[in-house]
Amino acid sequence: MKITNVQAFPIEFPLDVPAHDATGVWSSWNTVIVKITAGDGTFGWGEIGPIHGGGIPVFTAIVDHKLKDMLIGEDPFDRERLYEKLLGKGTGAYALGQKGAIVSAVAGIDIALWDLVGKSLKTPVYQLLGGRYHEKIPAYASGFFGKDGRPLTPVECAEEAKNYADQGFKGVKMKVGFGHKQDLLNLEAVRNALGPDLGIMVDANQGFSYHDVMKIAADMAQFDLTFIEEPLPINDLDGMASLVENVAVPIAAGENYYTRFEFRELFAKRAVNIVQPDIIHAGGIAECKKIAAMASAHNIPVAPHIHATVGLPASIHLLTSIPNTLAAEYITSGGSFELRQELFGQAYMAKDGYISAPDEPGLGITVNEDMFEKYYPKSMK
Repeated sequence: MKITNVQAFPIEFPLDVPAHDATGVWSSWNTVIVKITAGDGTFGWGEIGPIHGGGIPVFTAIVDHKLKDMLIGEDPFDRERLYEKLLGKGTGAYALGQKGAIVSAVAGIDIALWDLVGKSLKTPVYQLLGGRYHEKIPAYASGFFGKDGRPLTPVECAEEAKNYADQGFKGVKMKVGFGHKQDLLNLEAVRNALGPDLGIMVDANQGFSYHDVMKIAADMAQFDLTFIEEPLPINDLDGMASLVENVAVPIAAGENYYTRFEFRELFAKRAVNIVQPDIIHAGGIAECKKIAAMASAHNIPVAPHIHATVGLPASIHLLTSIPNTLAAEYITSGGSFELRQELFGQAYMAKDGYISAPDEPGLGITVNEDMFEKYYPKSMK
């Protein structure tokens, strides 16, 4: 079996209301869907996303003008070798390096290869990863994005939290970093809406200083938080490690780290209590399997960052196969949720707070390719 075609489909999905967190605003949810086809007609789906800030043409070009020619004629079963070939080293990695955009692009390719191979073997991807360790994955509802350039009010936070609880989610994750008083008022409203038994996680999106966290963490602890995500800039590993030692709330991070080599430093410094690799940013399915094994060796649970379309099925297959799964992030706003339904219908919808990997071959999705023309970026026409 040989690869005969590699296609990149850029998508710009408009939002009715711009969304934002403590550090950014976006009016559309952008991604690039990857399709890899073999000579017998078997094909697989991958994804490079989310892409905020107008980078869609860049990732499309990386696939079309760098990675595609390196894949044509190759055997899709050679996933480990192809990952190393595409990422490159030495002179083969000049210009794009081995971090950031190139890793995300290679991850999209890697996910598509796993889907293709699973379909070829007529087996789910999780079976290729060692089999089913978990029957179903607990999911927490992630959202609470700001609206119209402002953070949510306590009343809006309480309403959103109650909606998630009514859907059966066992926990929620909300945005913080909008000021000490605002954050605590929103947290209080959410805890009151949820009661004492459901989990609350908060995401600062790197919006705090070390002093900020030390000041607010004690106040946040009264709400029995599951974790604080990305409280500090991601390169401050020493600061993160200090927080792990000195605050009562567990520290989580990982969505902005690339490849097992960056995660090695995260684990070596004991800079997190919970690790959150994004299957796209971190390098794909095989790379995240290695990262999860490293986390297991350090007794650290895995709760990946999942803000994706095709990346969601890929993440669920990974979580199904590893022993140290904590939970799956499940976002119902910000664009990805609506686009997922247009791309592959009701697959991977959370039910009573859980998601299960299907028994269908590959990732178990059928993509509606009409959506590629419908949401083709206007800036690229």
